[in-house]
Amino acid sequence: MTTHISDTEVSAVSAVIRGLLREESDERRAAPEPGQSAWQQNQRPLRGPVHPGAGRWRGFTG
Repeated sequence: MTTHISDTEVSAVSAVIRGLLREESDERRAAPEPGQSAWQQNQRPLRGPVHPGAGRWRGFTG
């Protein structure tokens, strides 16, 4: 437990915490920036064509 804290120090810390909470709250309420949606960001590009040949992919021969 911290002791010997002045009223001014308590007020200063309270103001900083309230300011941080207000800033975080404002950011959560802000409209998302235009751009790709979360769905679009998570999509992987399609794989390119697979070409058989020496040193490349070969069909299953088992």
